[in-house]
Amino acid sequence: MGDDRKYDVVVLGASGYTGQYVLEEVARIAETKRPGLTYALAGRNKDKLLRVVEIARNNTSLKLPDPAIIVADVNNEESLVAMAKQARVVISCVGPYRYYGDRVVASCIKGRASQVDISGEPQYLERVQLEQHEAAEQRGVYVVGSCGFDSIPADFGTCFLQQVFPGDLNSVEAVVGMDDSSVGNAPINVTTLECAVLGITHSKELKAVRKQLFASHLPKPSHKPQPRGKVWYSKEAKRWCVPNMASDRSVVLRSQRLNYKLRQIRPTQFNAYFGMQSIWTALAACFLGLVLFIMTSFAFTRRLLLKYPEVFTMGAFARGGSSRSSLSQLRFLVTLIGYGWDHKLTDPDEQHQTPPTVTKTVKISGPDPGYCGTAILVTQAALTILDEADCMPGRGGVFPPGAAFLDTTLRQRLADHGISFTEA
Repeated sequence: MGDDRKYDVVVLGASGYTGQYVLEEVARIAETKRPGLTYALAGRNKDKLLRVVEIARNNTSLKLPDPAIIVADVNNEESLVAMAKQARVVISCVGPYRYYGDRVVASCIKGRASQVDISGEPQYLERVQLEQHEAAEQRGVYVVGSCGFDSIPADFGTCFLQQVFPGDLNSVEAVVGMDDSSVGNAPINVTTLECAVLGITHSKELKAVRKQLFASHLPKPSHKPQPRGKVWYSKEAKRWCVPNMASDRSVVLRSQRLNYKLRQIRPTQFNAYFGMQSIWTALAACFLGLVLFIMTSFAFTRRLLLKYPEVFTMGAFARGGSSRSSLSQLRFLVTLIGYGWDHKLTDPDEQHQTPPTVTKTVKISGPDPGYCGTAILVTQAALTILDEADCMPGRGGVFPPGAAFLDTTLRQRLADHGISFTEA
């Protein structure tokens, strides 16, 4: 990945809903913080990309000189490789990744460009690690998935909690929700729902992938996390909690495995929950989860769900996503509660004989998680690869963010852009 490439960053899928925010974040950095940063937009329709630039000018105070446009079609490998050969890092915003992600990753590896994405699809993420890690390592490029709200706050936050915990960390509970300062609600774009539906529909595929990916076993912990019901109250997070079936747990556990293998860091157990301010909202979320699970079980109801998302998700998802004014009033809050001991054992394979006695909490907060926050997260992940590849593991490969960026300045970079990691 040479420095003589035309562009530091290429945003692929910039004409999509999230891609619009990513473009604006990259342009903002290039215009206000890193004048030397070179970037381009990529997609299959040049006219749409030009419209995205005009929208960005109208939505921001940026001058936004005409950026370079690369025509690249996810169904045309030759065009993707040609795009990758011009970039040092590609930010891929083309979901569902189950359909398009593998082609983009393979083309980036072939073109020797590193790649980050915002996928929250465990099957895709784990399959790419299984199938593409060796090729990426040989070509000297990094492929880091789930670099948006799914799942840097949970994954990198767990690593942060391990670093600041007074002793060994046994288990972590992640409570994902909105900050108390948030006002109103904002529906999520339907593409995110489509990704979730595909994940649930094809969840059985994970067993075969994991059997190959996780051939070696982690040390067996002596103390399991405290069992939780379908709805329970966290006094640390001050939220009613329900199970979070998104990608956070998959991503965190992959980082834990890799950090144990590569750095001999004791792995921790991890469970994820959504946090609600009232028990009634939590119960409604459980009901919605049940509806989604049932509807994804049959082809006919899946089609109905994706055709009328506003109806079947009670407004949680919608075509076109949310207005900017709605998003500007939202802030996310991820609370990570760690349970462990006040001292460390020298050997990461050795197990504590007494039950955990220490609790510590860290919080990660930032702007609207789905779009503004995700744009900041994935952009800073890309810039970290650009600047600090020598601080990343090995000489390339496929990694989750907690394993990829553990020894970099990513946490400080995010803090400088409004996403904070703090000890409670």
